[in-house]
Amino acid sequence: MNNDIDYYPAKSIADLPITSILHLPCPDMAGMDNPDPQKRERSLFLLEKLREKHGIKKRVKKAANSLTYVCTEYGCLDFGRGYSR
Repeated sequence: MNNDIDYYPAKSIADLPITSILHLPCPDMAGMDNPDPQKRERSLFLLEKLREKHGIKKRVKKAANSLTYVCTEYGCLDFGRGYSR
């Protein structure tokens, strides 16, 4: 290695100062600096009540397809579903 190169430890972007006003937090978000757990729980409860009242359901994740198939020269057999592809 050459002696004319100065190496500095890396810095996280979270520790760097904000240089653009567009990236500063909004005044409305000041409460998120130190959130109150009781208020958060109440908000989640009220959201759930509103979902029930208006019939809005949470998205349900689809079950992953199982990889229980065997491929042959004639096609693939999916034993998890009971039919061939």
